[in-house]
Amino acid sequence: MTLEEAVRIERQAAAGALDLSSPYVAHVVEEAHRVHVRAEVWGASGEDRRRTRRTIGIGVASVLVFIGGLAVCLSFTQ
Repeated sequence: MTLEEAVRIERQAAAGALDLSSPYVAHVVEEAHRVHVRAEVWGASGEDRRRTRRTIGIGVASVLVFIGGLAVCLSFTQ
C-alpha cells in the first residue's frame, strides 16, 4: 500500500464512510494507519529513511566516543 492510498483510507475512515464493523475493512484501516505512521516517523522516501538511520548512528557513535573518553580520563586519574 502506498502512502497516498493509506492517507486516503484513513480520511475515509475518519469521515465515517467505511464500515469498521467488518473485520476485513478494520484490518485494512489498521494497515493504512501503520503505513502512515511509519512514513511520518521514518520518512516517506528511501533517502529520508537512510538519513534518519545515519543520524541515529552518528548520535550513538558520539555517545560511545564520549563515554570512552570519560573512561580513559578516569583510568589515568586513579
